[in-house]
Amino acid sequence: MKSRCRIEVHFPDRESLDAAAAALSHEADVGGRSTTKMIGKDKTLALEIEAQDVVALRAAANACLRALQVFENVDKVSQNFDRRGKSDLPRNDKEVQEDEEGK
Repeated sequence: MKSRCRIEVHFPDRESLDAAAAALSHEADVGGRSTTKMIGKDKTLALEIEAQDVVALRAAANACLRALQVFENVDKVSQNFDRRGKSDLPRNDKEVQEDEEGK
């Protein structure tokens, strides 16, 4: 039984949408039993997934959602960098410990 779904994701700007679309481009045809079409309009990215069956639809949707989650996490981390390219987040456990000892 053919199955379809549409996922719409809203972004703060077109630049973020384009970056997410590029990150998702490799997820377009997972396993050969589904196809994913991406449509960007304004600041909204629509993913239209069509699959041969519900299992393939779920697999394709999960792959796209996982990729979007990674993109979102990377975006959050990148927002913690200042203009000099330095992060205000500790890089490892030793830095966390040094920060705590210094306080």
